[in-house]
Amino acid sequence: MEDEHIAAVARALAHPARVRILRLLAAQDACRGAEIFAGLPLAQSTISQHLAALKKAGLMRATPRGTGMVYCIVPDGLATLACALESLVAEYPECDGEEC
Repeated sequence: MEDEHIAAVARALAHPARVRILRLLAAQDACRGAEIFAGLPLAQSTISQHLAALKKAGLMRATPRGTGMVYCIVPDGLATLACALESLVAEYPECDGEEC
């Protein structure tokens, strides 16, 4: 995973409302927009902005269904980030606080 992409995903996860949205999506296969809007104490326009940020980072996708949208997590987005972070941790020795 490129450093720029890791940073973009980290920025998308940096807001508590976005993490909450991902938790709502993780609790089921797919989530209608109305369920997300009902699950957060934020204005619909604010939630829509958070959804757009998560989609842009590749962490979720939106599919039109009827008059609304259905949202779901893109598993590769989170799995790729997890692998990148595991690799970063594995590459560096544990720091004991002494100068290197």
